[in-house]
Amino acid sequence: MKGIKNVKNIMNLRKRMLLYLVLLLTVAFVLFTLGLGMYVSNLLAQNNIDSGNWLLFYSIGAGMFLCLLKIAALSLRVTKPLDKMKNAALEMQKGVYTVPTGVKQSDEIGELAAILDDMAQQLSKVSSDKAEAEARRHDFMADISHELRTPITVLRSSLEALRDGVITEPQQIVEYYQEMHAESLYLERLISDLFDLARLQSTEFSFEFEDVCLRDVLRDALRTMLPGASKRGITLPCPDANVFDYIPPIQGDYGRLKQLFIVLLDNAVKFSPEQKEIAVRIQPDGGKLCVTIQDEGSGIALDDLPFIFERFYRTKADVNPTGTGLGLPIAKQIADRHGAEIYISTPPSGGTRVEIIFYP
Repeated sequence: MKGIKNVKNIMNLRKRMLLYLVLLLTVAFVLFTLGLGMYVSNLLAQNNIDSGNWLLFYSIGAGMFLCLLKIAALSLRVTKPLDKMKNAALEMQKGVYTVPTGVKQSDEIGELAAILDDMAQQLSKVSSDKAEAEARRHDFMADISHELRTPITVLRSSLEALRDGVITEPQQIVEYYQEMHAESLYLERLISDLFDLARLQSTEFSFEFEDVCLRDVLRDALRTMLPGASKRGITLPCPDANVFDYIPPIQGDYGRLKQLFIVLLDNAVKFSPEQKEIAVRIQPDGGKLCVTIQDEGSGIALDDLPFIFERFYRTKADVNPTGTGLGLPIAKQIADRHGAEIYISTPPSGGTRVEIIFYP
């Protein structure tokens, strides 16, 4: 708002200076014309040329009239665009940034109008981004309160039942403790995922970009996932085997890229039946690098595919009851910050296919 007031003050000052200049020029021209007319009239009178006096005065009057018209036209040509810019600045002061000045001139006034229009576009974008951020924050807080309510309610009801002695059977007490432990683990994971997602969505949270080999990152992620997959008899590519061809490095954050692959591999493991295999490939594709992760699970329903990257969205299948619904949104944010794209589909052969495309 301070910048808009400064622009408005500058335009008012220039307009006043221009009017003062036009007024001074007009007065100077009138005085000069009258003086010249009187001088010429005296010369004609001294030479007894009476008939030329009226002609001279008519000529002087016509010249003054034409000059005043020219000065008025020049004044309007300058003051009119200044009025337009002033009105646009007043609208910007009210928070309306979509009103252009409408001034198209190849002079200093035109440059000032172009700067004012550009400032209006920038302010409009900032205002729009602020409104979107506020809407996202409101939705995010609503989602958090909804998701936190269930585990907290379970923990509270279980604790009250144990405190009041409603549950007395030893086996039931053990089951209640187990349920409370499971809910506390879910709550811990939910809060951790929420914290990660909030940081990733913040433009102030910076990544540590450096030359990174995706092959090494993928091997590290596979090494992390092997113990959990082995418990269910699921086969993953051996990270220490030379199964990945050499690929050129990219600019990326090693830790966040590893987190991205772990999220996708963890989903593949959780949604795969036991004794199945997960295929992982990384290969150049023209000027791109494509990482593919494909499992042999039941796949994702077509109705669910458009919403899988939304916060807290869970598929209708009851295979992952402990999921927070934040894994894929976190993966999407990491990919976006790296300029990468994620595509998830269900091939005709079954399972789920995830493709992450990087642009080195």
